[in-house]
Amino acid sequence: MYEEHWRLSAKPFENDLDTRFFYASPEHREALVRLLYAVIEGKGLSLLVGEAGCGKSYLLYRLADELRERGVRVGLVANPASEPLDLLRQIARAFGLRQADGTKSEIVAGLEQFLRYHRERGSRAVLLIDDADVIDNERAYEELRLLLNLTHEGRPLLTIVLAGLPRLVKQLRRVPGLLQRVAVLATLPPLEARDTQRYVAHRLGVAQGAAELFAPEAIEAVHRISGGIPRLINHVCDLALLVGAAEGLERIEPALVERAAQEMRDLRV
Repeated sequence: MYEEHWRLSAKPFENDLDTRFFYASPEHREALVRLLYAVIEGKGLSLLVGEAGCGKSYLLYRLADELRERGVRVGLVANPASEPLDLLRQIARAFGLRQADGTKSEIVAGLEQFLRYHRERGSRAVLLIDDADVIDNERAYEELRLLLNLTHEGRPLLTIVLAGLPRLVKQLRRVPGLLQRVAVLATLPPLEARDTQRYVAHRLGVAQGAAELFAPEAIEAVHRISGGIPRLINHVCDLALLVGAAEGLERIEPALVERAAQEMRDLRV
């Protein structure tokens, strides 16, 4: 709606998973490198944790893109089920297995056959589970542990990456056999002020917009209001662009950011 006014090729602050807009802060880069290492080196289990809105899903999708480019077989599960059999079926579907609607033994056998087939041909497989902290059944976590028991020449056939809120670590403490398999832990904190500025500039640049579209003081206001959480940065910047276009403005100033933030607060009431 506002793209024409600001001369943008796309909306730069959508809260979707378009990896073109991925901004790699130092912390995001480190997390990505840690997880790539875990997969390439055939580690069993890795964790990606961070508060809501810090970009865990975004990073998982970017990780999936990079791994596919390297020939890794990627299965991605969002909104995982807590019932063990339902979770196994989600995993089987993520890898495109025909046994997805079968019994537990059929699914596990199908997964093992799939994993061995690709490992014997030099390809690795990784299972990415987003929002893994919503799993509230220890038996479901136990099924993941059992999948890690599938090995080839003493190494796991499957690498699993679990992403979730910090409570994920607490939940895994109830399943010591799984927690002990964690080889890599990656964390995503909120952005620092300098990275909020770079984040906004990057996303504007992808949409062919000028970084100067937001006044420096406006970026400072965005950071203060959002606390450096990317999802909230997107909300306030998107609304500021909408209101600014409606009023025919040429630049986003701090006062407009404050008004956008107040509208956001009003919507939460």
